[in-house]
Amino acid sequence: MKRLKKSFLMVLMLFFLGGCWDSKDIQDILYITAMGIDYEDDQFVIYVQVASFSGVAKTENRQTSPTPVWVAKGSGNTLNEAMNNIYDKSNQSVYWAHINLIIFSEKLLNHGLDQVNDSLLRFNQIRETTWMYGTNESMEKIFLVTSLFGSSVQTSIFNPKDIYDLRSILAPIRAQRFYLEYHEPGMTIKLPKLIVKDEVWKGSNRAINSVKLGGSYLIKNKELKGVLLHEDLDGIRWLTRSTERTPLTVNAKDDQKIVLLIIRPNADITPIYRDGNTVFDLSVNIRAGILDMQADVPLEELEKEAEEEVKQEIMKTFKLSLEKKADIYNLEEIVYRSNLKRWKEEFADNFALTEDSIRNINVEVTIQQTGDFDYEYIN
Repeated sequence: MKRLKKSFLMVLMLFFLGGCWDSKDIQDILYITAMGIDYEDDQFVIYVQVASFSGVAKTENRQTSPTPVWVAKGSGNTLNEAMNNIYDKSNQSVYWAHINLIIFSEKLLNHGLDQVNDSLLRFNQIRETTWMYGTNESMEKIFLVTSLFGSSVQTSIFNPKDIYDLRSILAPIRAQRFYLEYHEPGMTIKLPKLIVKDEVWKGSNRAINSVKLGGSYLIKNKELKGVLLHEDLDGIRWLTRSTERTPLTVNAKDDQKIVLLIIRPNADITPIYRDGNTVFDLSVNIRAGILDMQADVPLEELEKEAEEEVKQEIMKTFKLSLEKKADIYNLEEIVYRSNLKRWKEEFADNFALTEDSIRNINVEVTIQQTGDFDYEYIN
């Protein structure tokens, strides 16, 4: 009898075991890896990129194969309607939690993001670590760009931090910081702008396009203020804490160049409250090494030339952003944090920054490394 009871209990326990009865194979699910959002004819249009992971895993006897990429398009009066339109067109289960990046079209940025943001923030499968971009290029063209070895999810826009750490100009932005700054008074968002460069890499049988950073969209008070091109953003790297590694080209005599490598510049911005307006003193401390030297220049003179070049880059970027009525260095935010009463009086209802808002720029460059050679100046 006891043996019968034990057998019955063991059989009963089998019904409570988890098992894998409802599991699905990876090829049976459409994993969306990227999403682009556009606004056309008073409707929201989304583009989704689906990558097949069946060829990603590597075994001892088989090399990885190129990852097939597919792009689908859905539309609707709201973002959720557009996403449901993707369900209607799909013949497999759709999974959104693997989205690594979201791209806003320039048309959508001009229209405004409030309706889109509400849907994105409510959808629990969109992660806060998603990378955010803007573009005026074709979404389909961007999503169909692959790496040299056939994988779309290994391109630089899926891993922007790796590229930024090698050459820091404009910092990539995740959804968490984007939405924090979007709703924060006194903040200007620098949203990276993507462009497609045709036939960057060439092989024996074909050429491959590349998706690159082409500039920055400036968003302030939930409104798109304008765009700065990539070559106009050099000044921002000197005042960004996340800058890791960036080159600086110094013009020497006879139009010869000296290239310095800057590692983690240290910047400080101090507001000065005067009777009529607020001005700012900027201080930048830079440690540099020499990468390329085409001219013979005394070390002290080279440091002075580098300091002047940094000052010019900071002011050039600042002036261009003022033309868009944008605060690219977030000077207003410093006042908002340190003196709320002054911010309400001076900045809350109007754009008060001018070229004279930056009173002083103090840059100190110290060249600490000269490579494998001692620094020698030949007079």
